[in-house]
Amino acid sequence: MSDLYPYILSYSVSALEFAAAIIASIHYKKYVNSSEAYFLHFLWVTFFVDTILGSLLGLLFENKWLYYGYTGMSFLFYYWWYYSILTEKLYKKIIIVISTIFIILYVLNGINVELHKYSFVIGASFVLIFAGFHLHQLFNSDYTLMIKHKLSFWITTALVLFNIGMIPFILLSKYFNVWVFNSVFGIILLFLNIVLYGCYIIGFIWTKKKYNHF
Repeated sequence: MSDLYPYILSYSVSALEFAAAIIASIHYKKYVNSSEAYFLHFLWVTFFVDTILGSLLGLLFENKWLYYGYTGMSFLFYYWWYYSILTEKLYKKIIIVISTIFIILYVLNGINVELHKYSFVIGASFVLIFAGFHLHQLFNSDYTLMIKHKLSFWITTALVLFNIGMIPFILLSKYFNVWVFNSVFGIILLFLNIVLYGCYIIGFIWTKKKYNHF
C-alpha cells in the first residue's frame, strides 16, 4: 500500500484538477467577458503539466525543476489576475513592485534546491496580500449582497484557504520524520486541494454572467 500511496495521491489531485477544468469549460459563457476567463486556460495547463507533461518528463528528468518552474509561473499568473481586477491605483503599484521582487527572489532561490520551499512561502504570502486587497474592494462595492455569485470571490476564497494551510506546513516540514512527513503531507495536501478546487467548482457553478464583466 505504501508503494501505491504516491500514485493514489497524484491521481486524486489530477482528478480534482480535471473536474475543475471540465466544470469551468461548461460554465465558460458566464465569465467569458471577465479576467476570470483566463482561469479556464490556467486550469487546463495545470492539469496538462501535472498529468501529462509531468509523467512524460518524469521518465527522463526529476520533476522538481518542472514543478518549480510551473509554481513560479502560477504565482505570476495570480499576480497578473489581481492586477487586472483591482481598481485602486495604489494596489496596482504595490503588485508591480512585489511581483518584481518575487521574480528576483524566485530566480535566486532556484539555484539552491534547499530554498525552493521558501520560494513557495514567499509567493503564497504575496497572494494572501493581494487577496486581502481584493476582498476589501469587494466588500466596499455594490456586489456585497450578491457576493456568492461573483466568481472572483470564490477564486480568492480558494487561494486564501489553500495558502493559509500550506504556508505553515511547508515551514514546519523539516521537523517531521521522513516517513510520517510523507504520509501526513499527502493527506493534508489532498485535503487542501479538495478545498482549492472545491471552491473553484462552486464558483463556476454559482456565478452569474451579470456579475462577471471586468
